[in-house]
Order: sequence, then structure tokens, then C-alpha cells
Amino acid sequence: MFWRKFLTAGGLVEPRHIRRARSYLEEARLAMLEHSIAAEHYKSCADMYAERVIRLEEELRHWEEAQRQPRSTNEARPAERQLKSMNPEAAQPSNPTPAVVRAA
Repeated sequence: MFWRKFLTAGGLVEPRHIRRARSYLEEARLAMLEHSIAAEHYKSCADMYAERVIRLEEELRHWEEAQRQPRSTNEARPAERQLKSMNPEAAQPSNPTPAVVRAA
């Protein structure tokens, strides 16, 4: 009993609410650390998906451009056939351009 009065009076033993506050502080610090780690992870995931979106959009744009090109040549083919039937010499282009093939 003497020691208890001496320890509490001298401030060597903390009151219960202070011990609880220290415990809550430790929990809050751990939660802050965990959430910081999670935020860093989600940030890197968001950056990765942003790069993926750009890459996929570019791939789709190239594919759509490639799809448009054959359509324009297909539309010109019936007109070429008509020209060949009327005048075979007029159907030949004077300066043919080489086709460009893009490898994926």
C-alpha cells in the first residue's frame, strides 16, 4: 500500500486513461502506416492502368485506321473495273505508290 501511494504520487504509474490514450495512439500510427502503404499500392495500380489505357487506345486507333483503308480501296475497285472495260489504258495508274505494311 505504501508503494502504491508513492508510485502514483510521484507520477511513476500513469492513470488508466493515459495508458489507453497511448494504446489508441499506437493503433492510429499503425493504421496510418497501413493506409499509406495501401495508398502507394493503389497509386501504382492507377498509373499502370493509365498506361494500359493509352496503349490500348493507340492499338485500337491503328486497327480502325487499317480497317478504313481497305474500304476506300474496295470502293474504288468497281470504278476501276468500269474504267478497264471502257478503256484499259486509262485504268492503269501512271505513278503507282507502294503499299505500307505496319507490323504489330
